[in-house]
Amino acid sequence: MIVSRARGFVFAHVPKTGGISVRAALAPFEDCRLRDMETHDTLAALLARHPETQALFKFAFVRNPWDRMVSFHAYARRYLARAMPVFGTLSFDAMLRALDRGEAWTRTIHAFRPQGEIASGADFTGRFERLAADFARACRHVGIAPALPCKNATEHRPYSACYNNWGRDFVAARYADDVAAFGYRFGVAG
Repeated sequence: MIVSRARGFVFAHVPKTGGISVRAALAPFEDCRLRDMETHDTLAALLARHPETQALFKFAFVRNPWDRMVSFHAYARRYLARAMPVFGTLSFDAMLRALDRGEAWTRTIHAFRPQGEIASGADFTGRFERLAADFARACRHVGIAPALPCKNATEHRPYSACYNNWGRDFVAARYADDVAAFGYRFGVAG
């Protein structure tokens, strides 16, 4: 979360949607470190604890849920394996199956939360698939023009090549609200 009272905005960071890049671009405008605010707090939780932020322009970014899971797996294997050894050898399918079983370690990963749960209450929800254009649109709304750096990007195969039928259907069911709310479909750019 980044809050700027002077510029009149709240950015809600949905994991694996370009949020690290957006946070880096917006950091110079952050002027309000609210008590008990967390990086991956839900927007609704922030607004409930700090109703004064309701009047600010609230925005977030979302991503195709199937692509988001592939991106998270690639990120976790590269950057989280040291802290969470399970990611050192965990295949993509095995990660989804662990999530399906509700294994304890999966409950601590913010990237597994539905995006709509985090972004609910946003005035503008941009798309990862058009991050630069949607970020520029949000910035115009609050009267700033920061450059959007590329941070925390992961390299992976096209997401559709990573799924079997079970995995595709599992993500569709688990993130059905995101799919419906944001109009995503498997194999179709957002």
